[in-house]
Formats: sequence, structure tokens, C-alpha cells
Amino acid sequence: MTVHVPKIEDMKPMHWTRANPGVGEGPIPVERYVSDEYFQKEREAVFEKAWLHAARESQIPNAGDYVVRDIPIANASILILRRKDGGISAFHNVCPHRGNQLAWENKGKCKGFIACRFHGWTFNEDGKMVFVSDEQNFPSVSKENVGLKKVHVDTWQGFIFISLADQPKTTLAEFMAPITENVDGYPLAEYEHAFQYRVEENVNWKTAMEAQLEGWHLPYLHPNTLAVAVQGAAEKNYRHASIERLGIHGLLSSRAPDSFSPSPVGKISMQFGASTMDSFAKKRDGASDGKGPKWRGAFDFYHLFPNTMLGLLEGTYILFNFWPVSANRTIWEINGFYPPVKDAGQLFSREYSKVSLREPMAEDSFTHEKVGPGLRSGALEEIHLQDEELALRHLGNTVDAAVRGDIQL
Repeated sequence: MTVHVPKIEDMKPMHWTRANPGVGEGPIPVERYVSDEYFQKEREAVFEKAWLHAARESQIPNAGDYVVRDIPIANASILILRRKDGGISAFHNVCPHRGNQLAWENKGKCKGFIACRFHGWTFNEDGKMVFVSDEQNFPSVSKENVGLKKVHVDTWQGFIFISLADQPKTTLAEFMAPITENVDGYPLAEYEHAFQYRVEENVNWKTAMEAQLEGWHLPYLHPNTLAVAVQGAAEKNYRHASIERLGIHGLLSSRAPDSFSPSPVGKISMQFGASTMDSFAKKRDGASDGKGPKWRGAFDFYHLFPNTMLGLLEGTYILFNFWPVSANRTIWEINGFYPPVKDAGQLFSREYSKVSLREPMAEDSFTHEKVGPGLRSGALEEIHLQDEELALRHLGNTVDAAVRGDIQL
């Protein structure tokens, strides 16, 4: 696969739109961001059908380890468990007796059995019932015909995905194929989770995602943070290194600036390891030795449809999940990953990265909650997107195609 990264001087007006015929140029209806009815259609057509990133394998390294992933838009709580044979099982976190949630904590460990705290019904790691309290008084219940409801689960590059569909239309490998061929060689599974920020916002999930689907806002919203680490931002002439549609997924990339002066603390941090902020300015811009990921720029940001974003930098990566709660409320999870720490210098570099990323993320979050009321006010019936915002249009087009039934996830 040849990676083409256009030179800025060769990019003419509507460059990305011309390169993606059929994506559209017209305004976007505000209804998609505020309508409860549309939100319910998204639940049924998207979140109850697609493969969703739910956890990391490293969160459940040993037999009996489990994590719980709540999916508010689907009214679901999913229990993900490491079995004794090393495999992974996933179930609705619901006891079939009276509907009590089996696991009350977000993570934990069991000894091969899961017991309900309400009345003691117990299930094994395969979801089969092994004990019914006061069994003789349940004439309609037998251990053979009552058990936990299974959820489809699979793994990719150390990530755990689940599907709530009765029968997924594709395997996870097929679902991820357009991403896999681009990121193969990046040590995703080898890096460890370093930190998480979790923000609850009064905004539609697509609005929250859209701020991460374009870099055009960097010189305006992040003039003292991210803008100094990308090309063209200082002149308010930002242009992506790449915007691509990868099936239902997508990719956008930023270029490193011609020159970059890290902060005094940043200079110290860079001696010991990669940091999120300073890695944005790593001069690469599409260069690849053919042995690793197919880089487009200094920062390659993959959109894993529907609600996950994977941002690759040299020596570190970030992962965003946007969990819809209602038409006007979203949980945004921001995760950072780094090589395992071997000394105090690397630990310092990691902590610096965590803190330096906090400010631009806070700037984004604050803006999300300014956009939300504006869209809900009724003042607008539609919004407008320009060429550098093509990835937003692709997200909206894909969701809308699923809602209309034009595509089956």
C-alpha cells in the first residue's frame, strides 16, 4: 500500500472533497444532534450492532479477573471475564433470577464462579448455572436451561471488543481490516495504560467526537498548546497531512511544524521518553521504512467506528472513547499509553505528558458544552462544514446511512 501525503502547496480549494467524490458538500441537519428519536435510532442501528471497544486485555491478565463495561445508550452492563483456559467470556451483567447486576464493582476477581449477592444464584466462567438457592421451590428453573446471556467478544492488538448483536454481520477481524493494514507494526499491545481522564459532558456524542475529527480548530482553540506543535497553525493556515475514509472508519493526520521549541520542562522530559505534546512535533510527515505502521504525518488519528479514536505518535499513543448517555449527554474517556517504565526519568516523562495533555483536553471539553446549548437552542436548523472537516461529514454520513438502513453493521 502506497501512502500519499500531499504537499500543502499542491493542495487547492476543496482538495479533500474532490478526492472523496460523493461525500457531499451541503449543510448538516441539526436534528441529528438534538433529536431523542434520532438518538434511539442510533442505539438500534449502530450501538446494538457494531463492534465496540470495551476494555484492554491487560486489565484482566489472570484467570478470574473481570472488568465491567457499562454502555448507557444500549442500557447494558457487560461483564468481561478471563477464563482458566486463557480465553475471554463476556455476558450481560444481569442475574436471570430478578435482574440484579452480578458485579457491583468496575473490576474484580472471582475464583471461577460468579455469585449474585441478592439471592445467591451462582454461575461458572462459561455462564452456566451451577447453584440455585432453595432450588426445590423453583419449578420452572433447571441448571440446564437458565444461565447468563452471552455477548460476542473478540480481541485485536490487545484490545477487547464486544458486539451486542444477536449475530454480528462481520467478524472483528473483518470489521477492523481497514485499520489493521495501516497500524500493523505499531506496538499497541506492548504499551501499558498510564492514565485516564473521564469527563461527563452535556452534549451529543457526535459533537464531542467531531472536535477530535479535525485539526482546523487548533490555532483558534489551542494557540498555546497543541497549535505550537503542528504545521501551519501559527499562521492560521492549518492543513491536514491526510484525511481518508477507510470503509466506515477514518483517518486524519497532522504535520510537524518546520521548527519547534519545547518548554523548559518539555526539554527535560524529552531526554527520558516520548510525551504526547512534544511527539506531535516529531518530524516524519509520511516517511516509513516499510517495517511498521504506514505513517501519514507526525500524528495519525484513526477513527474506529462508531465511538473510538486511536491516536498514534512515536513512542506513545492515546485512545478516546465517547459513550452516549442521551441525545444531550456523553461520557468522554481519554487514555494514555506508554512503554513500561524502567526508571525515574521515564516516569517523570510520562507524568509530564499526562499533565501537558490535560489543558487542551479541558479546552475541548469546555467548548463541547458551549456547542451543545447552541444546537439545542432552536436557533439553527443546520450547520456547515468546510473541506478540512471532511472526517466529520464521513462520520455523520455513516451514522445516517445506518439509521436509514442503507448499511448493515
